[in-house]
Amino acid sequence: MTSSTPLRLTDTEMRAAALDGELLPLGASYLPLDVPLDPRTRLMALAPALGDDRIIIAARYAAWVWGWTESACPTLCCCVSSRHRIPSTARRTLAAREVVIELDEIARLDGVAITTPLRTLVDLARHDEGDDLPRLLASALQETAVTRGLSAECIDEALRRRPTAAHTRRARVRLRQASAEAAQPLLTR
Repeated sequence: MTSSTPLRLTDTEMRAAALDGELLPLGASYLPLDVPLDPRTRLMALAPALGDDRIIIAARYAAWVWGWTESACPTLCCCVSSRHRIPSTARRTLAAREVVIELDEIARLDGVAITTPLRTLVDLARHDEGDDLPRLLASALQETAVTRGLSAECIDEALRRRPTAAHTRRARVRLRQASAEAAQPLLTR
């Protein structure tokens, strides 16, 4: 083997390395633990599992990519726009939800799609049922307010954007509580 030949490990070896704490399992991919984890690196680690550029990383996985939580959830969270229909088998394999999503709610890093921080925050507040959701939302609110200048008005506008969307009232309550926990008065309604 020459020095330019990449080292290929079997799936069994990759799982063993993950159990030994040397790799971080991400869906069908693995990420070395010594790699600096910025959003681009995290998203690129997920890219091989997607298989279709119309698939969008969403919910808990998007929160992990944006750096709001230290661990990704065990199953890949993704969606596809209802305008870009993909084969049912691909959707079922990835458990991708079909959603109404606008282009301004999708970010692309090196060609891989992910929900924007604002859309991710709203989706989590509307749909997530995790026990750690208040802490996750508080972390997200702090990060987005500081690094992205996300204001209460932006969040409120995102919630008003689709008045018939499910769980909008619950999202407002959850975001208000998370805002109080984050010690930042971001939502006033």
